[in-house]
Amino acid sequence: MTTPALKAARRPLIVGGAALALLLPIALPGIAQAAPAQDADTTLITSGGSFTQVVPDGVCAVNVWVAGAPGGLAISDGDAEPDPEDPGELRGANGAGGTLSAKLQLGAGSLIHGTVGFAGTNSGVGGHPGPGGNGGTGGHNGGGGGGYSSISVNGERLLLAAGGGGTGGGHTSDGGAGGDGGAGVYPAISVADGLVFPGGDGATGFDTGWNTDPATFPGGGIGGSDEGGAGGTNPRSNTDPDVALWNWNGFKGTDFAGGNGGNDNSPDTGGGGGAGYFGGGGGASTDGAVGGAAQYFVGGGGGGGSSFVSSSIDQDTFSIAKNRDEDGKAHAAYISFEWVMCDYNLEITKSVVGAVDEDGELVRSTPVFEDGDTVRYAVTVTNSGADAMAIGDTVTLVDDLAVGGKVVSVDGLDTTVPAIGGTIAAAGIEVFDTVEISDANDNPIERPRGLAVGQSVTVVYDTVVRGTDPVTNTVSTADRNGSHEADAIVAPAAPSLGLLKTADTKTVTHVGQVVKYSFLVTNTGNIELRDISIAEQSFSGKGKLSAAVCPDEIVQPGDSVTCTAEYTAVAGDLTGTPLTNTATASAATRGGMDVDSEKSAVEITTVKPAVLSNTGSATPMGLAAAAALLVAIGAPLAAATIRRNRARA
Repeated sequence: MTTPALKAARRPLIVGGAALALLLPIALPGIAQAAPAQDADTTLITSGGSFTQVVPDGVCAVNVWVAGAPGGLAISDGDAEPDPEDPGELRGANGAGGTLSAKLQLGAGSLIHGTVGFAGTNSGVGGHPGPGGNGGTGGHNGGGGGGYSSISVNGERLLLAAGGGGTGGGHTSDGGAGGDGGAGVYPAISVADGLVFPGGDGATGFDTGWNTDPATFPGGGIGGSDEGGAGGTNPRSNTDPDVALWNWNGFKGTDFAGGNGGNDNSPDTGGGGGAGYFGGGGGASTDGAVGGAAQYFVGGGGGGGSSFVSSSIDQDTFSIAKNRDEDGKAHAAYISFEWVMCDYNLEITKSVVGAVDEDGELVRSTPVFEDGDTVRYAVTVTNSGADAMAIGDTVTLVDDLAVGGKVVSVDGLDTTVPAIGGTIAAAGIEVFDTVEISDANDNPIERPRGLAVGQSVTVVYDTVVRGTDPVTNTVSTADRNGSHEADAIVAPAAPSLGLLKTADTKTVTHVGQVVKYSFLVTNTGNIELRDISIAEQSFSGKGKLSAAVCPDEIVQPGDSVTCTAEYTAVAGDLTGTPLTNTATASAATRGGMDVDSEKSAVEITTVKPAVLSNTGSATPMGLAAAAALLVAIGAPLAAATIRRNRARA
């Protein structure tokens, strides 16, 4: 398997040192976060020891590789050997660690605790953690077993890659190779909380018994499985009285720790078992003789430890292999994190709420402005998925025309930068929820996080709009698919008035008749108007026309109000010539722009009093007037006659 540690195309963050703690900021910064958070580079940890890794901002998952450490190489003639699981392929004689990989669904801010194993030394010291077994003691110690590497989240061990076994001590690579840590070569074994993958067995060595009948060899340690691997045995142990019934057998592996290699009263001891979920057994030592010219001696190799994968790991994402490079050489332990950034899609809409006054009160709810108006906008952003926004992913709105404006309100998330009432800078408006998490030292800290899937946030802000041309106000927000925009257009004010003048009568017939005039004033523009008034342009009446009275109210576009005036006819009006009246309406916008209507006129017919002609004939109108005159003269005479008659009686 090609590991991310070997791919030059990636840009890993390589971390060294015995311990690592990647810490988050301890407080919210005073400037805007990234929106979305910057893509996180692969993190490669190569130095042995414990660490705590904080999942970077903007991450929803991680592809992780965990590789165990190799055993020590204590064979002085360390040529490559055929791989026992793949004959024909050469490999180094020391056992390699296992390599486990999986995809973990871990959000930004989560803590990953882990440890990278140390290699077993060529001089026989086992690597930590575990530890790996030590090579047996004697004139030529076997190699130490390699330490395991592992990661845990929330106290649960997820992956453990076993260490490889050390080689036996000796002078030939024809035997004594260490077994590889569990790498999927053998079938997995179920345990209560997951699966274990047995390690490889150490190879047998050579000693005096190689040419005896029957031949005897120092055995390799058995790889760990769901228990510690047995130590390798030398059939000559406890059989030779010349060496005080010496025991050359290796030692059994235990939970996590590899077994030690068998000891020798002379050179060429057994290799240590690799550490693992269960450690591999140590290899047996030679029987104390030193090889001659015909045969170089070597102790048995240590068995590899068993690897482990938790049952909570998605098996569809899991793989296992040997931690060896392309040339078959056992590779150093490492843990690699390839971060998978959250993939979410932000949808954005924008609308004009209207214009507001200096107190922030809405004075117009239409998308119309006068030069210098403060216009209120509302922007809604929705996360349509597929992922939620993670810690470090925030919603940032950028509106170049809003710079210098004010944030009015935020609905859907709890924090905004700038704060409500604050001035908008060129960086825009950033909104998020503030959540409390723990840093690598388990201290509580506050961090920003954006929208869950399906969640929306609405931001309202005010900005001054100037000019006399339409203004297209564009706001944008970004996710990992790019930038998304929404427009809102405000039109310049175009005030206009319509006027229709009418009278309540069509004819004036006598002195004292009252004519009521009505002025229907209609707002035919696109902006509200106030201070409606009527200006008389011409009037043919001989009397005095009253001033027009108009409602004191704001007239919205399309609405109308009616103003009224009265006139009482006088004798000079009864000429038979129409009584004409012409007027205009006036109003003003909120910003003080004046507007006048076109003229509107109304004509009323007047009736001239009739007089009798010299011929005694009269027109019908003349007769009516004469009759009215006779009545006017005769009535007082009749009343006087009645009074005289009453006096005589």
